Amino acid sequence: MGYRYENIATALEMLCEPSSGTSLRRTSFLHQTAPMYITDQPVFLNGAVEIETDLQPHDLLRRIKWVENELGRNFSEVRNGPRPVDLDILFFDEFDVTTSELTPLSVNTTDLIIPHRLMQERAFVLVPLIEVAPDGYLHTTLNSTIHDLLKVLCGQSTSTAQDTVRVLCLPRGRFLSFHETIIMGILNVTPDSFSDGGKWNSSVDAAVGHALQMEEEGAGIIDIGGESTRPGAREIPVEEQIRRVVPVIQSIRKATDIPISIDTRHAAVARAAIDAGADIVNDVSGGTFDNEMLPTVAEMKVPIILMHMRGTPESMQTMTEYDDVVDDVVAALVERSKAAERAGIPRWLQVMDPGIGFAKDQTGNLRLLRNLTKIRKKLENMPLLLGTSRKGFIGKLTGAVSPEARDFGTIGSCIAALCLGGDEIGCDILRVHNVKAAKDACVVMDAIRRAQ
Repeated sequence: MGYRYENIATALEMLCEPSSGTSLRRTSFLHQTAPMYITDQPVFLNGAVEIETDLQPHDLLRRIKWVENELGRNFSEVRNGPRPVDLDILFFDEFDVTTSELTPLSVNTTDLIIPHRLMQERAFVLVPLIEVAPDGYLHTTLNSTIHDLLKVLCGQSTSTAQDTVRVLCLPRGRFLSFHETIIMGILNVTPDSFSDGGKWNSSVDAAVGHALQMEEEGAGIIDIGGESTRPGAREIPVEEQIRRVVPVIQSIRKATDIPISIDTRHAAVARAAIDAGADIVNDVSGGTFDNEMLPTVAEMKVPIILMHMRGTPESMQTMTEYDDVVDDVVAALVERSKAAERAGIPRWLQVMDPGIGFAKDQTGNLRLLRNLTKIRKKLENMPLLLGTSRKGFIGKLTGAVSPEARDFGTIGSCIAALCLGGDEIGCDILRVHNVKAAKDACVVMDAIRRAQ
């Protein structure tokens, strides 16, 4: 009930406050799922986390009940009905300091059973649990791994893992659902962006009008930037970026509730944009340019898109040599994800971007696109954003000199990203200039993918 993500985030903060002897190690992604047992109620939000604690199981249980009570859970409520938050212990491993080994514990008392006795019938538990423990976890009571439990469940029921839809949680209790490809429409309020510089920075009304047009054409996110990051672009002062983007964000927010991302590598711009009504921070530097970016995003509790690049827009095209571009980009993104976690941004608020065209040559761009499914698997199925729109490598392939003439090639790259992996989806979000073309292509592609 209520702001579901805020309830979960607050519960974890209370559970893992510094004096508790408990710390958060890792999170799954978050999933919306249909209610079970009592079906006449809203959809649920579910995730799994790994914590490290000094508490024994029953002490942890008491702390969990205290957190639930503080957040307004009424324990006389209907079992399996709506509640602000529900915390369950699924597994518990005991650490032996003499051998440095973990030993699974089994608990069976009137108030606590570990391993959790009903997880094998709940895809909404098994799916996020596998995301926390991708190498598998043995359910000692059932003598089966969690992967095998999910396979059995999917084979027995029409309620399968596909019924758990991954979501990205936004401010004010809103969500972005990954049940279909999301189109991110580009809105550059700059005079010098490579494709549309000067088109939308002449007035706030012009920028807002274009944003609303992109929403009508099918955009699920509007990405607003006040600084060009094209190759060779120079840094724009923070004050000027804020002057460009904040009035546009405020005006779009008055007109529509569409999710807005702020395309910036500066923490001060990110904060000003979120305060103005934006929802997501899209940092082309992956949080490396401004040391305050990751702590600022963690404090604001909003999602972040972490892109791979080297150097700065002025220097990046001199830094295109890799031992193996796919493995090197993956390794860098893994490091940035962990850095974000250390700063306090959980995985369920992270999206990865391989950075097509940023410190990549023609071969590097094509190899990354060809191996998106491999990249996704190496990133443990983290959400991926892809930005190929009108970029130079498409012009080299097609001969289209003008960026606006590269839309057909852009759509080709987008569809390849979605289908080269067969049943495996290559990316979740496509960042484009021509929203209608990308949306129409993805509607068809998603329908084909869902067909039985």
